[in-house]
Amino acid sequence: MTNLKVALQLYTLRDYDQEDFAAKLRKVREAGYDGVEFAGFADIPAEEMKGMLEKAGLTAMGSHTRIEELLDQLDEVIAYNQVIGSSYIVIPYYKIESMEDVHSLITIVKEMGPKIRAAGMDLLYHNHYHEFTNEFGDKPILEMLREATTEAELNFEIDMFWTTHAGREPVKVMEDFGSRCKTVHVKDMVSIEGKEMTEVGTGILDLKGIIGKAQSAGYKWVVVEQDRIKIDGYESVKISLDHVKAICSGI
Repeated sequence: MTNLKVALQLYTLRDYDQEDFAAKLRKVREAGYDGVEFAGFADIPAEEMKGMLEKAGLTAMGSHTRIEELLDQLDEVIAYNQVIGSSYIVIPYYKIESMEDVHSLITIVKEMGPKIRAAGMDLLYHNHYHEFTNEFGDKPILEMLREATTEAELNFEIDMFWTTHAGREPVKVMEDFGSRCKTVHVKDMVSIEGKEMTEVGTGILDLKGIIGKAQSAGYKWVVVEQDRIKIDGYESVKISLDHVKAICSGI
């Protein structure tokens, strides 16, 4: 039996943003999730959000926060996440089109990361496909970010779908990043050819290998996310969680 906890990235349920936020959290908990990773806070004050989480029985695993907000309102972002109990503040995306962009991001995280670490959290970077490429250098962008920073400045949330999309083997990437990878986005793919997202456990990813590696590496959390869903959203996230939990129970 694993000690891994499973969070849902709430971006997965963005099509349900019109409903009461507390009701959304309650449904996520009813599906069986231990926590959530935020993608915005719907203008809800931190203390109120904390109360909603407690009432629902969920933990705030972390939050995806746009780089613009981190640059303009870092103190406020840190304070909010401290109140709700987040472990991670995550850069969800950074536009990189040149070596200058890479150096700019490195400079940003070197200043920002230690402030977040001093507040009791880690700054993470969440990858997409393009960070495994580099049209203007001799190393993949993600490797450059890792080599140019320390664990006190920046760590990583490796997305299993985008890793596979880039032709990399997810468990190998987790091994390569070692202690710098703090969590993963568990996101499945129908086929290499089509690169279409599907519910976790219904596609081609080595879910058992990924969960096993997360467990052996001492991760506290894995995060379920699916950007594009063809069925009811709540049904989708329950299917994904059931497959993850089934593997967790066998470890």
